[in-house]
Amino acid sequence: MMLKQTFHLILISLISSLIALPFAHTKTLNVLGMSNYPPFSFEQNGKMVGIDNEVMYEIGRRVGIEVEINYRPWKRLLADLKYGATDAAFALFWTQEREQFALYADVEPIHGGAFYLYVKEGDEFDFNNVSDLYNRKIGLQLAFSVSEDFDNAVKSQKINILNAFSNLNNIELLLAGRIEAFIGHELVTGYNLLNMGFLNQITRLPLPISEKKAFLVLSKESNTFVDKNALIKKINQALVDMKEDGTHQAIVNQYIQ
Repeated sequence: MMLKQTFHLILISLISSLIALPFAHTKTLNVLGMSNYPPFSFEQNGKMVGIDNEVMYEIGRRVGIEVEINYRPWKRLLADLKYGATDAAFALFWTQEREQFALYADVEPIHGGAFYLYVKEGDEFDFNNVSDLYNRKIGLQLAFSVSEDFDNAVKSQKINILNAFSNLNNIELLLAGRIEAFIGHELVTGYNLLNMGFLNQITRLPLPISEKKAFLVLSKESNTFVDKNALIKKINQALVDMKEDGTHQAIVNQYIQ
């Protein structure tokens, strides 16, 4: 009798596990990125590729969730994140405003790097601090936050900004003479200048205007994952492990070497 009861309990447990199994494996994290930010995220031969994409898929593998990546323009990405139309997004700098609607996986960035001012060859000027940009016309990617000092100078109209849709757009605006300089990530700008054949026409000023860490974030309004703090903890650990075991650098090397 006892053996029969034990068998029934085991059978019930097994059936319950089999019923729950598909749900455990179909949990998908919907993630948004940008389509025009090589080498971090871009389209190539009709496919979504890039450093951040590869890192994101590896995070999913280590955490044990499916990852689905789609691209959106930057302002649309931020809006979808704010209102819960996506579960997550990459790669965001920290700002106080964004922290109101985004939960940051902030133990390790998904990528980092320095931002520089780029000018046409022969049009260099002295740059040591933000005040050196007063009354100059600077190209800046739409909805991009540079630094507190720079952002405040823009708000007070001390710096004249022309918004661009992408780093490529900034390069075109500079070559067309519509701006005096633009701000760009060192890897993104270098990648684009090389592929566009403009390395000899555009140069960067020596000092970076800012150094930034960009993070994977979860939308506070999304309901796909109930325990977002637990998920963030797992994502943070996956990123730490990837940095320590060399996986992250190996992914970077695929795109910049």
